[in-house]
Amino acid sequence: MDAHGVLTQLSQRGYRITRQRRVVVEAILETPCPKHAEEVFSKCKELDSSISFPTIYRTLGRLVEMGVVRKVYYGQDRSWFEPVQQSGAQHHHHLICSKCGAKVPFDACPKDIIRQQALRNDFKVLGHKFEIMGICKECQGG
Repeated sequence: MDAHGVLTQLSQRGYRITRQRRVVVEAILETPCPKHAEEVFSKCKELDSSISFPTIYRTLGRLVEMGVVRKVYYGQDRSWFEPVQQSGAQHHHHLICSKCGAKVPFDACPKDIIRQQALRNDFKVLGHKFEIMGICKECQGG
């Protein structure tokens, strides 16, 4: 879904479409990669210096409630937010740097293995996430 569609949904749910909400929606939807709230805040602050962190967090929370964004955890002390994949969007996973938290998307997916194991165990899969932890090139020093 694009920013216009998300803003329309917010409006239909009774939320005013302020410049700050618009900026948050555009910032979170600009890439399919997860961002933590501080990253979204930094991006939004560039576009609207009056925006506050609570506004960012409340708006992200509403987007999660609407099913437009999902909140994910990567074993670190913070939550990450990423747009929910829309039909036609590229399914991807991430290489995650354990030092700096950088996330690099990649297209490989173990979905066939997951499907086989689910069938073998009479298990209905509702979704999955797959991350590879490691150290990025910059953190390796080179």
